[in-house]
Amino acid sequence: MNNGVVLAVRDLHKTYVMGEERIEVLRGVDMEVRQGEVVSVVGPSGVGKSTLLHIMGTLDRPTKGQVLIDGVDVFGLSEEERARFRNRTVGFVFQFHHLLPEFTAIENVMLPRIIGGDPPERA
Repeated sequence: MNNGVVLAVRDLHKTYVMGEERIEVLRGVDMEVRQGEVVSVVGPSGVGKSTLLHIMGTLDRPTKGQVLIDGVDVFGLSEEERARFRNRTVGFVFQFHHLLPEFTAIENVMLPRIIGGDPPERA
């Protein structure tokens, strides 16, 4: 990617349809994050912050637009390729963590690497 851009969001839209009602949450979001930058997404409740983060983290799909991570158009990948890419490339810390209670904290952190094929001693 050019100029050290590691995350690019282009013309991102997300619309939820509930019955006959259409709720447009994201409308034409554009942004770039360069290597080493620290970015905060702030705003009042209900404006689409979590939706934006879920889409950028490949946990949800946009209605329209592109998300490029290290130059890879992540929604141009198949579901399986995107899952592998997310496992190897994306880190996500949820506001309400979803840890597996039968594992220790370190085992919860290691789990995605083990699922990805790394031996436990390397994960």
